[in-house]
Amino acid sequence: MIISHKYKLLFIGLPFSASSAISKELYIQYEGKSLLRKHSLYWEFKKVATKEERKYFVFAVLRNPMEVVVTMYEKMRANAKGNFTNAELFVENGGHITKKHRQKFDFIHNKKATFQQYFKKFFKKPYDNLASLTFDHCDYIISYENIAEEYLICMKKAGVKDPKPLPIANKTSGKNEDIYSYYTDDIRKEAISVFGPFFERHNYSFPASWGKSTPSIKSRLYFMTLRFLRKINHRFFKKHPTRLSLKGTIYGDIQRKNNFN
Repeated sequence: MIISHKYKLLFIGLPFSASSAISKELYIQYEGKSLLRKHSLYWEFKKVATKEERKYFVFAVLRNPMEVVVTMYEKMRANAKGNFTNAELFVENGGHITKKHRQKFDFIHNKKATFQQYFKKFFKKPYDNLASLTFDHCDYIISYENIAEEYLICMKKAGVKDPKPLPIANKTSGKNEDIYSYYTDDIRKEAISVFGPFFERHNYSFPASWGKSTPSIKSRLYFMTLRFLRKINHRFFKKHPTRLSLKGTIYGDIQRKNNFN
């Protein structure tokens, strides 16, 4: 989470949605400062914000979840930055790599699992993410698929004159740019069930070549129930790491520079 008092704006960085690139740009160009964790949510901000800060312009980025899932698979397959075998980052040590992450990582490497095998193994429930806990509080939501153009639109709406284009950081190596090629015929039925309710809520659509792609009523109801339980869990039960992000990461370095200053 990055806050700029000069421009009265707040960026809520969601995982795998250009949070590092935007955090860095806000820090360099707009006097942005780290606030709480990299992926803290609006309700956490409200607990520490002043009355004036609660009036700030709030924005976040929405990314196609089918691409998020592919990105996560490729990051685990490559063990990006050694994160999934770095004990310092394990959740029991105050980090963000959960036991579920490691279970997925082990499955991919021990089984040499394809994306299709990985998807069938771990994706059986309707997909949702922190977007459900964020977007109701946003003044603007940037579409990741059009991030270059919409970032500039967002900054202008926030009151920034002549904003600079956004550099992109942390691109995932090894990923096929055609994400739908990962979702082969043998898992498309499952993909519609898993992603369909999220797509309906956030106005995404499946490729026309997939034909009828409407999720079942059961899948929609399951999605709504899980969404409600997720809100309760994050608000009242989930424990978040309190230490600084890892040194050498974009957000971790911003935190340390802010603290030093």
